[in-house]
Formats: sequence, C-alpha cells, structure tokens
Amino acid sequence: MEETENTTETDVVVIGAGISGLVTGKCMREDGFKVIILERTGEVGGLWNYREKDYGVMRCTHINVSKYNYCFSDFPFHKEATDYPHHSEMAQYIVDYTKNFKLQEIIRFNTKVISLTQKADRWEVVTDTVEDDGQTLEGRPQTITCRFLAIASGHHAKPSSPSFSGEETFNGEIIHSVDYKDPLTNGFVGKRVLLVGIGNSAVDVAVDCATVGRCKSVYISTRSGAWILPNYVFGLPTDLYACRAFFLLPWKWGNFILETVIKFLYGNPKRWGLNPKMKALQTQPTVSPTLIHHIQRRNIKIVPNISKVDGDTVQFVNGETAQFDKIVYCTGYKIDLPYLSHDLRAKVLDEGSNAIAMYKNVFSPNLGSNLAFIGFVQPATGGVLTMSETQARWFSQVCLGNVRLPPKHEMEQAIRTEKMTQSDKWYQSARHTIQKDPIVYNDEIASFFGAKPELLKHPSLAWRLMLSSCGASQYRLQGPGRWSGAAAEVRRVPLTDMMNFSGYLGAAVIAILLFYVLRIVFHIGSFIF
Repeated sequence: MEETENTTETDVVVIGAGISGLVTGKCMREDGFKVIILERTGEVGGLWNYREKDYGVMRCTHINVSKYNYCFSDFPFHKEATDYPHHSEMAQYIVDYTKNFKLQEIIRFNTKVISLTQKADRWEVVTDTVEDDGQTLEGRPQTITCRFLAIASGHHAKPSSPSFSGEETFNGEIIHSVDYKDPLTNGFVGKRVLLVGIGNSAVDVAVDCATVGRCKSVYISTRSGAWILPNYVFGLPTDLYACRAFFLLPWKWGNFILETVIKFLYGNPKRWGLNPKMKALQTQPTVSPTLIHHIQRRNIKIVPNISKVDGDTVQFVNGETAQFDKIVYCTGYKIDLPYLSHDLRAKVLDEGSNAIAMYKNVFSPNLGSNLAFIGFVQPATGGVLTMSETQARWFSQVCLGNVRLPPKHEMEQAIRTEKMTQSDKWYQSARHTIQKDPIVYNDEIASFFGAKPELLKHPSLAWRLMLSSCGASQYRLQGPGRWSGAAAEVRRVPLTDMMNFSGYLGAAVIAILLFYVLRIVFHIGSFIF
C-alpha cells in the first residue's frame, strides 16, 4: 500500500466489519488482494454486539438459526456451543474468527465513510475518524483509492416506522425495536406494552416483557398475521429440515407439508388469533419456542392493526380498545446508504419500495463488476452469513478475472425476471423485496465459480446433500477455497429422522415405478419381437 499523509491506495476496500464485511475481507486477502476493512465502531461483529446506546442486539437475543447453518464455512462453532447461541456467544465467535485469520490487521476501527466517488476504473472513499459513540466526527478526513469496493454495511440500517392517526396524542413513549434493550433499561417493568409487528424482534420483545418485565399487559398488533415455527421440530433444530429435496417439490406440496407440520405441533394459527393472510411458504417464518405458550396463558394477546390512537387509548380495526404506557414499533428496516450520492443511489435502490436493482443482489449493471453489495439479501430460512460468504467468494473470483459477469442487458433482464418471480412467490411487503431461500440461492451463486456441491463428485455425501441442510461447510467441498475439513463438518450436521424416512419412502416409490415401467417396456418389446 502506498500512503501519503491523507491518502491511501489499496486493491480492495470493504465497508463494515460485521459478518458480511469480515468474510469479504478474508476471501479477498486469501486470494492475494491488499485489503482495508472500514468499521464505524471500535469492534467487530456489527449488530451482534450488545450496546445500550447504539445499534445492536437486545439483551435477550439468541440467534434463531441453528449453529450449523449460521456459521463461517471454514470455521465452525465449537462442539459444546448451544444449538441457538446467545448473542454474547455469537459475538465471541466472531472475535475468534477475526483473530484466527488475523483480520484485525486490516481493519480500521472508528472510521466512518463520508462519501464514495467512482473515477474511471477506481473508487475514491472519503472517511473520517469518529469517537467511540460511532457518530461524532473528529474532522480529520482521509481518502482511500481502490480498484475494488465491497459495501457490506448491511440492509438492516434505517428503522422503518409506521404512522397512525392520533399517535401524536399518545401520553406514553413510542420507540422502535432498534432502541429496545431490556425491560429494566427501557423502563418497561410493570407497564402496559403494545408491540406493532409480528416478526422475530416483536416476539422476542413481547416474551421478554411478559416474563422478565412482568408487564401488566402485552399486546401484539399485526396487519397480516403470522405462521409461528418452534425452534425444534421432533427434537431437532427447525432449520435442519430445509434441504434440496424439499425445494424440489412443487410449491403447493411443500407448503402443504409445512402448514401440516405447524398445525400438528401448535394447532391452527387462527385458534390463537394469529390469522395469517399468507401461506406459510410465502413469508419469512417467525420463530419462537414460547409465543404460543404465552398466548395460551393470556400473558400475550394478539390484536389486528391499529385504527387510531387517542391519548393512552389505542383502538384496533376490529373496534377493540386498550390502554398502554409503551408502544414499540417492530416494523423492520429500510436499506440506507447515506454515503452514496443521489445519482449512485438511484442506480441501485428504489428507496420508496426498499427494493434493489442488483444482479443476484450483488452487482449493479450500471456500475460494473468492481463494486459488490455483500449481505443485501434476506434469508427465508437459515441465516444471511452463508449467503454473504458465497457472495464474497463470487466477488473475489470476478475481481481475479476467473469469472465474468453476463453482459449488461442480460443482467437487467435477469433482474426484471427475478422481480416478477419475487412478486409471485412472496407475500407483498417491504421485508420480502430481497428475500431468497438460502440453499437455492447459495447453490446458484456457488455454481458460478465451481463451489456448488455436486452429488457425483461426493457420492458418500449424496444422501445428506439431498436430505439435510448440510450446514455452511458444504460450499467448501470443492472449487476455489476448498477446505479439507468440509466433509467432516457436513457429516456433523444432523440428518433428521423425518427427512431420512422421506428419502427412503421416495426411493421406494421411484423403485416401484421404475420396476413397472421396465415391465411394461419388456412386455411391449416381447410383443413386438
């Protein structure tokens, strides 16, 4: 790297030292590039760090994806880790990953990106040092020029809040879930609380308030309802049931199976007032082992959308009213890239709809192959970590020149086609504009650079590759970055009895059909000759 007092030159700049930024920096450095990772705070891990006065997880947060499917592909969790690690365990795991691959050597902490400018075939990144709060600028701007740029600052960036008639008259406090830490810190103990939204954050806050907070009442208001999945199905983590065999089924068959399992475990969601307006496979599932329990005990009540607010009284669209002291908007986030100029933002974002105009959620056809957006995808099941890592490895191979992107017009057509597919498949909401099934998505992206697991190349793993989620390490079985420990890690991912039985049943049906087909062919052949 060549440096002057205020200018640095390097091959790659990565914005963000969360999980997406770290895997990108690691992949690029391993492929021989000089890399600088820029991080606004003083630590790695992004939202997995608990911070009482800044963006981060709640005190009660556990990952809602199992450790098998939410881990680095060549650095698995230790065997003693719980199936669903607490955020503190997750944060330490990320630190361990950083130290193991010596990524701290290439990270500039307390560095905020001010602006990006594209100049010919290079990017100019202007930064400033910030205080420990991650916001206050010190007024010492620096410039970094690079050949390749990866934006990995995350799509959970800017809180999205609704607006209800009369909310300005509310006597209590209204916050977004990004500002919720725990009942004591936020002053919720013994209060009457209303959660707006029924995603994973809303359910976590509701259960936290009903138990730790001993709140007088806890309501969840939802417009579209929800299908609630437990953390475990028949004794194993729920996400282990997502597999290639399942995604090969016709959509209606897969949805019927999933809804049948949910009803078998919890009963019809309408019985608990959840009233989902969509099919189970049309939305990102809300995962909770205890929500239904608390609804049954009447510790939490489900109500429809808010009609109006009048002082401390909230009226819902069904005419029901209740009084509250606190309202928490658990209504998600908008993609926010403030350091991009208006012209650059217009090329990659539709800010009104939270949609993106990127080829496979990574490359803008208008900005070329030297800029990648890593982690700008919402997993339908499983976690974003494996998706970010696959994206990063693809980007690195593109930068090396080993892989080429399609022509601009082909990428634009692919974006249009995927938008149509998205609108047909997912329930219409802002949270689904960038949603993908991780296994399906990772298989496609990994196939671009030779890392998609091929059954014929791994016959001893073929059964698992079809019927198990197989975890993150399956994408290190072959291709660039192949890892010698990948096969052992794939075998360590539990194969569920349900999918194993389904595999045997399917194989038996195919064998019987094949037997009768051969008999018919033999009979016809005998008749002809």
